[in-house]
Amino acid sequence: MARRVFSPLMLPLAMLQAFFMMALSGLWLWLFGIFWTFMVIELPKDLGPYSQMSSLSMFLLRAFPMKETNDVSYEFKFDHVLILACVFVIMMMAWAPTRTEVEEEDDKELAKANKKTKAKKLAKALS
Repeated sequence: MARRVFSPLMLPLAMLQAFFMMALSGLWLWLFGIFWTFMVIELPKDLGPYSQMSSLSMFLLRAFPMKETNDVSYEFKFDHVLILACVFVIMMMAWAPTRTEVEEEDDKELAKANKKTKAKKLAKALS
């Protein structure tokens, strides 16, 4: 029997998963903001006035610029959390199997079932 695409009983689980992904994305951005602030702002201050930024600090500054805050803090908005949650979900999704892959899987299961029945027939014949 074909599996239903939509089931109202799965809605609470889907909502729970969505809120979990939003919380995970918010936590990720918050921790990344702490890391960015440390590497870009705090670490060069600690190294002295004439020190040069490390390569990771320079990468973070160039890859994730904060022109809105004049590069003094890392800020993100709720839409950034939503976008990151969508990206995480898409990265975790599996490819839907093609018709050929489904047919090959069915053929393997049928071959396995035939092998078991042959083994049973052989065991009965020997005993």
